[in-house]
Amino acid sequence: MRYVRFYGSNGYCGTDYEEYVAFDNDVTIKELDEYSHDLCYENAETFEYMVTGWGESWESTEDEEEYYENALEYGGWEFVTRVEYEENMEN
Repeated sequence: MRYVRFYGSNGYCGTDYEEYVAFDNDVTIKELDEYSHDLCYENAETFEYMVTGWGESWESTEDEEEYYENALEYGGWEFVTRVEYEENMEN
């Protein structure tokens, strides 16, 4: 098994996330990058109201694209030990 910690934020207070996941040994870096990207995007999507306001739309497509590109910069992943994985799965 490969144990991975995913982390990120959209750059605003209170939007940090952390997720621990166990993968088979044959998981690829590309698959981990894609998983991380998806988590970043979902997190950014959840909190986009912090930029646009409740029920509001983006002022421009460029603003929306910039927000999501910046949010992706805050995310990432790293391999962790089984012990660290298990400790964090208990919480």
